[in-house]
Parts: sequence; C-alpha cells; structure tokens
Amino acid sequence: MRKMKLNNGTKKGTFFIMIIVCCAAALLVNLQSVKANSTVPDEGVNQASIGAELNHALVSLIDLGKETTVSDSPLRLVLKWQGESSDYADLSAEVAKLSTNLGLTVPAGTEEDGHMTYRTEAVKPYESRLSLFWSELSAGNSYVIVTLDTADLQNEAGFQAAAREVSMILEQNKIKAEWNVSLQGSAQEQGAPEKVLAQTESLMHDRFEAVTGGESYKDISTVSRTYSIPNLNRSVMSGNQSVSAQIAVHHEDQKGTNRVTIGFPLITIEY
Repeated sequence: MRKMKLNNGTKKGTFFIMIIVCCAAALLVNLQSVKANSTVPDEGVNQASIGAELNHALVSLIDLGKETTVSDSPLRLVLKWQGESSDYADLSAEVAKLSTNLGLTVPAGTEEDGHMTYRTEAVKPYESRLSLFWSELSAGNSYVIVTLDTADLQNEAGFQAAAREVSMILEQNKIKAEWNVSLQGSAQEQGAPEKVLAQTESLMHDRFEAVTGGESYKDISTVSRTYSIPNLNRSVMSGNQSVSAQIAVHHEDQKGTNRVTIGFPLITIEY
C-alpha cells in the first residue's frame, strides 16, 4: 500500500512539472510575438547580454548545488535551449547545417504525427552529452530543442564553455531560443523533505537578494516551491507570479535518501 501511494505521489509531482512547463511554453510564444513586432538596436549586444545572463545563472546554480548536496556525490546538470526556426526554404538543409555546426551527425528525418522530426546526439569531449531535437510545425517553421547535459559534473569550465558555444551557434543559425537549466543531486540533509527544502531556501536567501516564495506543492514523498529572484534576469510567468527558480525535494523510500533538484527558471526534468 505504501508503494502504491508513493507512485501516485510521483505522478502528481510529474503532473505539477508539466503544468508549469506549459505555462513557460505559453510565455515563450508571447515573448516571441512581442519581439517580432519590436526593433532591436544591436543584436550583438543583445546576444552578449543573454550569454552573460546564462553564465551567471550556471555559476550560481552550480555553487548552490554544491552547498546543498553531498560532497563529491554525482551532480547532474541539464541545460536546454528551446525556440523556433522560421523563414527557411529547405528543411533538410537547415537541419543539416545546425547539426554540423553543433558537431553532430546529420540525422535522417522521420514522420511523427504528420510532422517531419529529426533527432541526433553525441558524447562530447567535455564529459557531456549534446542532443538536437527538430520538429517541423508547418512549411518553413520548426520547433528546435538543443540539450547539453552531464550525469556527473566534473568539468565546470568545460561545461560553461560548451554552453557559450551552443548559444553562439544557435544565434548564428538565427534560432532565438530561451534557455532553462536544472541541477540534481543527493541532499546533505536526510530528514523530512520539508527540512531539506527549508535548508536550500536558506542557502538561496544567502546568495540572492529579495527572494520571494511562490507556488508550492506537497505529497507523501515530494515538496516543491517556486521563487521570484530579481538578481536572476531570466524568468517566466506562472499565473500572476514571475518565476526565476524552483526547488523540489523527493524522498526515495527504497534508498532512504532525499534527492534535491533546483531549476532556473523552472525544473524541466523529472524530480
């Protein structure tokens, strides 16, 4: 009976993620619509600002993760870029160009639910995995996801350099993508999940100014909360709240340990 309740709680946690991710996706569409109807004085300056914003978030997240997880334990890091590619003449050529620029094998397309879809990935020398997902939405318009992830962060400088490179390649390929990053590891505190959440919140308050708590979720084995942090310029809207970060703690009953996950601006992996 206990196991059945635990599985049900996990499903609720996953459902909670999907609700927030859908909100983030809706905001992305709105932001792209606004950008399409506005003028940007200097794309180079704008891209440099985005790169600095991402680098700041990565450094802050890694430092926060180290403070709240068991020392020398595996630290999983997943960075995603999601955006649209449009106004191209040849779909296959666009996919091939981006794949090649990313150092990936050019994939063959397959039709899925009436849309041409492409997938390719490779293990990179900086001890990470890079993958590309490309799905055609309509003629001359596609949705693109690029993911850079590592199961155990060993080379921080290499990961950060790879992130900067991917951002630059996406810009060069005229794909204006929004990023999100999640970190996951074994929590130092192995008491109740609420206690781990409170500890991580305290560390976040020490690192950032004006941290404001938002939506929260709790079930038999999981607690989660979102936060607004002005210092982190990247945010999404969830309801009426601007969300810059999310923390989730899940108690793994079989292991008797707590798994902590932190996302900027939201968690987009299973916690």
